[in-house]
Amino acid sequence: MMVRQKVGVILMLLFLPINQPLWRVFMDHLGKPILIGEIYFLGLSLSIFLIGAVLTFSSGLNSDSID
Repeated sequence: MMVRQKVGVILMLLFLPINQPLWRVFMDHLGKPILIGEIYFLGLSLSIFLIGAVLTFSSGLNSDSID
């Protein structure tokens, strides 16, 4: 597994939409609450989740594979 794919899997696990309340509780516990709305934060976490999916499932670009 390539480093790019590992980073993608980590992003996908951390930013699952179901983890949104956990992020809010964790940041409140640290004393730095997330000051954005629920819908905006959901869109942000979905965007980061999709970036992780692209990193995980996209094929690597090797110059040897292009003939």
